[in-house]
Amino acid sequence: MEKFFQANSVVVIGVSNSPGNLGRAMVYNLLEFRYTGCVYLVGREGGAFLGHRIYASVADIPESVELAAVLVPAGVVPSVLRECGERGIKRIVVQSAGFRELGEERMDLEQEVMECLERYQMRMIGPNCIGIINRQNGLAVPFMPFQAEAPPGRVSIVSQSGGVGAMMINGLASEYLGFSKFASIGNKLDVNEADLLEYMMRDEKTDSIFCYLEGIADGRRLMEVACGSSKVVVVHKSNTGRSGSVIARSHSASLSSDDQVVNAAFRQCGILRAQDQGQALQMLKAFMLPPMKGNRLAVISRSGGHAVMAADAAEELGFCLPAFPDDLVQMVEAHSRAKVIQFHNPMDLGDLFDLKLYRTLAEKTLAREDIDGLLFIHNYQGIFDASESRRLIQGLGDIFHHAHKPLAICVFTTRSELEYNRKSSTFPIFTDPREALKALALNRSRQLCSPLPFSAARPSGVDRAKVRQVLPEDATGPLAPDRVAAVLSAYGIPLIDWRHVDREVDAVNAAKDLGLPVVVKTAEPEVIHKSDAGAVHLNLADEKAITSAYRALSSFGPSVLLQKMAEPGLEWFIGGRQDRQFGPVVIVGLGGIYVEVFKESGMRIAPIAEAEANRLLDDVRGAKLLQGIRGEPPLDREALVNTIVRVSWLLTDFPQIQELDLNPVRIYKQGCLAVDWRIIAGTP
Repeated sequence: MEKFFQANSVVVIGVSNSPGNLGRAMVYNLLEFRYTGCVYLVGREGGAFLGHRIYASVADIPESVELAAVLVPAGVVPSVLRECGERGIKRIVVQSAGFRELGEERMDLEQEVMECLERYQMRMIGPNCIGIINRQNGLAVPFMPFQAEAPPGRVSIVSQSGGVGAMMINGLASEYLGFSKFASIGNKLDVNEADLLEYMMRDEKTDSIFCYLEGIADGRRLMEVACGSSKVVVVHKSNTGRSGSVIARSHSASLSSDDQVVNAAFRQCGILRAQDQGQALQMLKAFMLPPMKGNRLAVISRSGGHAVMAADAAEELGFCLPAFPDDLVQMVEAHSRAKVIQFHNPMDLGDLFDLKLYRTLAEKTLAREDIDGLLFIHNYQGIFDASESRRLIQGLGDIFHHAHKPLAICVFTTRSELEYNRKSSTFPIFTDPREALKALALNRSRQLCSPLPFSAARPSGVDRAKVRQVLPEDATGPLAPDRVAAVLSAYGIPLIDWRHVDREVDAVNAAKDLGLPVVVKTAEPEVIHKSDAGAVHLNLADEKAITSAYRALSSFGPSVLLQKMAEPGLEWFIGGRQDRQFGPVVIVGLGGIYVEVFKESGMRIAPIAEAEANRLLDDVRGAKLLQGIRGEPPLDREALVNTIVRVSWLLTDFPQIQELDLNPVRIYKQGCLAVDWRIIAGTP
């Protein structure tokens, strides 16, 4: 990817002297951003533009070229790629539209493009995009004209939509924060978001990354890349339809939609998800501050009203406000004019007018060992104290860079003064106390997150060979419960004692073997929700009841499952399914009849280890019941966690398991048991 952004020469293909020619904007951008490399232009009609000769073809360019930016009709793109390939150009940005976004009939054209890329060993960004920008060397080839409004920043942008990406560039510019790299990826026929994210994770000029995605090319790789770096990744993922509902035949499918899987995946690997562009910008601002390692906050405000607002928001967001030490209070009191304000935390500086003291107070406060971060609120009108306020705001930035602690600076002033301070700063400036505190809370929450995307080792006692015997790769549809039980047992998943029969006399003998009382249920695989269908008979304690139940179930078919009547216990649901973007997904929640009532569940991309399984449990409020309530002893959380881990590995190792449900799984003081189980198989 580096060769896209560090190219020493670029050819813009599709330039003409026509006033409406979009290639001209690409040339304009290279000049506007002061590209340091060599620029060549290609267009069939020839001529010149802005002092550059327009060559009739790529073959006419006398020197070698490292990057081609292409904007020609879609049908011409393959021939242009072949020209580039013959000249040894290995990096291509195709901004032309007219490919799969117009329908399936354009897939042949895309296939022709891919064949060119493979033949000449080229990499391509696009098509249907607006190009790339590198602020460090001025490489800028979008067909949309831009202005270099703000200096280079430390945020890089990857956007599937050119317009949304441009909007983020403008948003950062409005804050005078700037950006480092920009890539519009469009149809991402070759290079995708994971490729660029991996590059930007290594880029020394990038501290944080914003992505706008409408679809995800390879969810698991995206997770692995995001987890492999400490850099902040903010993703605005749109196109949130519930396509997963079409396969919702079991609880594991009905409890998860595609968008819920995306949420779980992002959370698991440390990606921050924004719901809109404004929120994304606020997130990026939050991580331009040093990390907040605890929740101990100091608030200093020139306005008493804003101090009250900050106190309310701080309490809501989980901050604690340690009292200011006596020496600082006495220092402030000595400069107080009317002696009418008590100096608590938040500290109201409304009775002080010495702005040099403000800086000293902020510096001493941020240096305290019992303070993890500071919110400083300053309001002024820019009439009498503009110069002093400007120096104060810039000085506050110096303080937090030196202290390595976050100092959120909230400024209330005129529009022109706010613009001046933003333009003069290398740090974010906030305009609302709550906004600033939400940024600090987000900053702190990420310090508590240790991404653990996938488990590296299977649990002990796993017999994959046995599963392969019972579950062929071409299996389809619901599996018989006895086959499901064999699969689960091979992975050490604890089940209630069971027997499978298909004759009435065998049912009676099996019940005696298990020990009364028993449960009798149909084992016909097509019956998914047995209780709803009246296909389960509970607590049968004699031969007559068992015979009667078997005869009643014969309307479903001769195949019947008998189980030992399980002891009462807290009921959980453990399940999973295959997601087309992320692969195996494991889902847990309160089970039994409550799974459909509460529909509260946690989710992870499999396989997971015990640490992540514990965090998954904690996502569900029902996890508190495992601790024991009202004098009840705690339940075996460890056994539940172990079962979750084993289910996650089963789904990973056998992608033909399209859906899996264990509901309920009863949790006891020691151990847990799955009481009902089902698997729906299909082509991976």
